[in-house]
Amino acid sequence: MKVLFVATGVFLKGGIERYTRYQYRALQKQYGVDNVFLASLLGHSESNSFEEDIDVHYVQGGISLKDKVLYLIKCLFLIRELRIDLVLCNHRQLSIIGYIASKIFGVKFITNVYGLEIWSGMNKVETHALFKSDMIVGDCNFIIDYIKEHFEYPSSQIELLYDAVDIDRFFPKPKNDKLARKYNIPNNKFIVATIGRLARNKGHEIIIRALKELNDSIIYLIVGGGKMESSLKELCMELNLEDRVIFTGRVPEDELADCYNIADVIVLLSVFGNNEGEGLPLGLIEASACGKPIICGNQDGSVDAISQKAPNGFCIDPSSNAQICTAINAYFQDRQKAEAHGTNGKTYVIENFEYGIFEITIGGLLLIGLHTRIIAFIAALHLLSITIAVGYNDIAVRDLGLTLMA
Repeated sequence: MKVLFVATGVFLKGGIERYTRYQYRALQKQYGVDNVFLASLLGHSESNSFEEDIDVHYVQGGISLKDKVLYLIKCLFLIRELRIDLVLCNHRQLSIIGYIASKIFGVKFITNVYGLEIWSGMNKVETHALFKSDMIVGDCNFIIDYIKEHFEYPSSQIELLYDAVDIDRFFPKPKNDKLARKYNIPNNKFIVATIGRLARNKGHEIIIRALKELNDSIIYLIVGGGKMESSLKELCMELNLEDRVIFTGRVPEDELADCYNIADVIVLLSVFGNNEGEGLPLGLIEASACGKPIICGNQDGSVDAISQKAPNGFCIDPSSNAQICTAINAYFQDRQKAEAHGTNGKTYVIENFEYGIFEITIGGLLLIGLHTRIIAFIAALHLLSITIAVGYNDIAVRDLGLTLMA
């Protein structure tokens, strides 16, 4: 099988871009580097690109109307030239490429969905193309349930593929003193952290305001850069909190795990609304992999980051100052609870988000997307045998079997 992965971008640091990279890496391993190809609309950014390079078959390098038309034409040319069997679209904006290819060449296409790009409004062309997908893959249960409730699309063609976490990279370890010195992070304070691009609301402002009601030993670490940074710094000055809020700016990839580990609790409070909200924030499950308790909002895909079996954090109203203070104080006043929730979180990640599970699951989903049920059945038996052989837990094996046989 030959796959063309069309992506809005794979170079900029971000959750969707990392999700795309994991998918591409998994598919190349399963189907071979000569059978899986990647095309990116956006190119490199001098200030915010992943340090690790990636093999891309074609890069357009812009988002103007001309760039988008040229990208569409080039992708169609690649589909014909490479005799592609399946087009995988990493964003609903690109489902039009899959739709046109299906009409011209008869190929199947699958589209990834996340959250706000669906509930913030789509035009008629985007909506038509998306729901002509042979399969829609969501990164969390929230977006899958949202589509089932608001659109007429066969439930049997919607599948779940959680974000992946590389647990060889994200795991509990001692605080890095060198990192603390670099960013002037005190070692005798309780550190609440939010990690991610400052591109839209992730609860930074309400957490800063909540500091006024929290113990002076609690400081707020904001890791990441973006357009909101200047306004957040102005708010800190207005509230006289400059000494309790630390901005690191963008950090290198090799510092990311240490940033999680230097914190006592990770908080990400997104809200549901037009151009607001999250699918499943990668920052929350990476934090859990590092053994950190988490606090998230209850209005979007963030809820999937909270285990239903053993508590690994608090899921709260992201607009409630009282609930935010209560949740942070629960960990500040009870470090044993924080440690226990962190331990539970690591187990939750291993059982649901570990990269090996992701790698096996996506292979099966693509086979189902081609409607090759017999092949999928054989592949399921083969992949399950591999899963058992390498020692994945019973829950992962059960869920994989249900996914592939559905």
